[in-house]
Amino acid sequence: MPRLDTISRFLISAVLVLCGAVGASAQDRRQNAPGEFDFYVLSLSWSPSFCEAASERGNNSRGTQAQCGGRPYSFVVHGLWPQYERGFPEYCQRPSPRLARNIMTSMLDLMPAPGLIYNEWDKHGT
Repeated sequence: MPRLDTISRFLISAVLVLCGAVGASAQDRRQNAPGEFDFYVLSLSWSPSFCEAASERGNNSRGTQAQCGGRPYSFVVHGLWPQYERGFPEYCQRPSPRLARNIMTSMLDLMPAPGLIYNEWDKHGT
């Protein structure tokens, strides 16, 4: 009888693993298909809190200077990207097509630094 119990456990475990793999495979088929995702994520940060935390950490990077320098920001757009129920598509096309400079400059009133804009484009915008 104990041998049957071991076989039952193994079969149940195998079925559970296969069910998980089928779900992951269905999502993988959607990967890199334009327009195939579940929803958008709009990611914002509150600039005064970001600048205070950066100051406490001694972070004086170029991006921090752009956001915390002369022009005061309130909410800053970190990004708007497609999202799956489990995870998100990223780095879909390598090398990433370059974002046009005029588009980047038009976004500087929402995003404080060109580096952030280009990074989000490379990661989520391709």
